Amino acid sequence: MTLIELMVSLAIAAILTMAAAPSFKDYLANSRLRENGNVIYMQMLFAQSEAIKRNTTVRVAVDNGEVEVTDRNDPDNPVVLKTTNLTHGVAAEDATLDFSGEGRPVDFATASIDLSPPTGLSCSTEIRCPGLRVDGGGAIRLCSDHTNNCD
Repeated sequence: MTLIELMVSLAIAAILTMAAAPSFKDYLANSRLRENGNVIYMQMLFAQSEAIKRNTTVRVAVDNGEVEVTDRNDPDNPVVLKTTNLTHGVAAEDATLDFSGEGRPVDFATASIDLSPPTGLSCSTEIRCPGLRVDGGGAIRLCSDHTNNCD
C-alpha cells in the first residue's frame, strides 16, 4: 500500500463521516431521550412496588430534572427511598403522583409526563420525545413519541 492510496482512503472515510454526522446527532438525541424516559418509568415502577410492599402511600415527584420517590406513611416526615437525576440536558414536565398500598394511584388520579430534548433541539419526526402515562388503574407505559401517538 502506498502513501497515496492511504491518503485517498482516509479522505473517503472523512467524507463518509461528515455525511453521517447529522444522522448520528439525531440518533444520539433520541437515545438520550429514551434513556431518561426509562429512568422515570423505572422510578414509577419502583414506587408502585414499594407502595404494595409497604402497604402505604409512596410518592413520585418529578421536579426540575430530579425524580424522587418517598414513603408518605407519615406525611409530616416523609422518608426518601430513592432520588435520581435526569441526564444530558433532557427536561421533563414537573409532576407528582401518589401510589396507594394497592398499587393504584390515590383517588384514581392519572399522570402524564412528557420529555423534551436539550436546548437547541425540538421534538419532530426525527427527534422523538417520549411520554410517560399512568392511568387510574395503575398501568404505567412509556410512549415512544408524545407528540404523535401517546394518548
